[in-house]
Amino acid sequence: MTATQKWKPSCFNVVVPAQDGYMLFNSVSSETLALSDGQLPVLEDALREIAATGRSHDEDLCLGLRALGFIVPIGDDEYQREHRKFLDAQAEQDALYLTIVPSMACNLRCTYCFQQNIEHTKADKANFAQGVLAFVQQKMVGCKRLVVQWFGGEPLINYAMIRSLSASFLALCEERGASYHAEMLTNGTLIKPQMIAQLGDMAIRAIQIPLDGVPSTYAHRKQVSLAKAQAYYSFLAQHLDAIAEATGSVTIRINVDRENAEEAKQVVAFFRQQGVSDSRIDFRLGFLNTSRGIIECIPHDCLSYTEFADLELDFRQFLADQGYRVYGKPGARHHPCAAALWNSYTISPDGRIGKCVPAVGTTETAFAQINTGDIAQTMRQLAGDAPFHGFDPFESASCKGCALLPACLGSCPKMHLPDHTLVCSMKEGLGDTLAFYHSYYHATAAQREQACG
Repeated sequence: MTATQKWKPSCFNVVVPAQDGYMLFNSVSSETLALSDGQLPVLEDALREIAATGRSHDEDLCLGLRALGFIVPIGDDEYQREHRKFLDAQAEQDALYLTIVPSMACNLRCTYCFQQNIEHTKADKANFAQGVLAFVQQKMVGCKRLVVQWFGGEPLINYAMIRSLSASFLALCEERGASYHAEMLTNGTLIKPQMIAQLGDMAIRAIQIPLDGVPSTYAHRKQVSLAKAQAYYSFLAQHLDAIAEATGSVTIRINVDRENAEEAKQVVAFFRQQGVSDSRIDFRLGFLNTSRGIIECIPHDCLSYTEFADLELDFRQFLADQGYRVYGKPGARHHPCAAALWNSYTISPDGRIGKCVPAVGTTETAFAQINTGDIAQTMRQLAGDAPFHGFDPFESASCKGCALLPACLGSCPKMHLPDHTLVCSMKEGLGDTLAFYHSYYHATAAQREQACG
């Protein structure tokens, strides 16, 4: 920091109240400062001085604020820079993102499933695989990275196709000098031990599995027998660490409402008692609601946004107390969801190409069709305007100028459409969320230092 350099407060600073004072957060650097009632006015005075003069009489404070991103060079147009960063990421052609749905069929009947009104079809194996591969071969021209998400229905119903396409994708990417990895959302009930050993071969780097509370609640909501639910929980307890080892990341999403909210802790306690301890397992809560507009009603007593935020805060502290790693710290993002990226597509079992993952199997965002016999026609269809092509949260009436934009990026693009209402769930309980992670990461850093000392 030179003597002539002038500074200004970042436009992406946010001060929010927390249980024990205030939190200062910068949504670009993702840094936080915990402030007491007495410290807040001191900081505010310092930032006002810097805004007025470009400097602070307290050089050490100025150095600290600069290092954490709370002040920036006076000539830095942060908003324009972050806006450009988003637009560049949105238009990026170096990576191809695909959500592939080999089956809309499912072996369970979840009471809250947003696909309950969708025809549960399976892909015609030969034509679908041939068409998808031909599509990927065309779209990978010039690409350096292919990322696939296996989705459903239940994707493992068509496990053989996933194996076959994975091998083809890996071979294609090796031939083109590109990288490849995949993720999978699965209910997990069709996983077999031999499959776990094959996950690494298919380059599946992350798996997400939903649960619904204790086995009796799971049985009721998945509409299976209690014995089957209990057997499944036992299977997971025996194999979760192995799945984490094979993939590198496992998310257990516990879907909650007012009726089963407290059961989430019981689920974690069960796995802890069974010796499940891998730090790559991410336990988190799933918020049952109709905000995505795929179905109009979920037959459960859904939590409000505020109630869910409070529950989530308590759950995070419980995870930390149990010795699990706690994921989900707010911070700068590359994109809000894949639908906002121009080179990202969903592929339904009938070959329809769309943009929105929750809408797969419907015509809602479908705008092209894989034509196995004429992929050139498919590519011509892609050349037209796709849904959400013009999505830009930095110019959105709902988000423009928001200091949280780099950490949110407008959330779901669909919620910005004229007939939808945008709810910024990130703001719910933000101060306490930031305070938790601030304390959590400082504590874990201290533990690492002690272990190394």
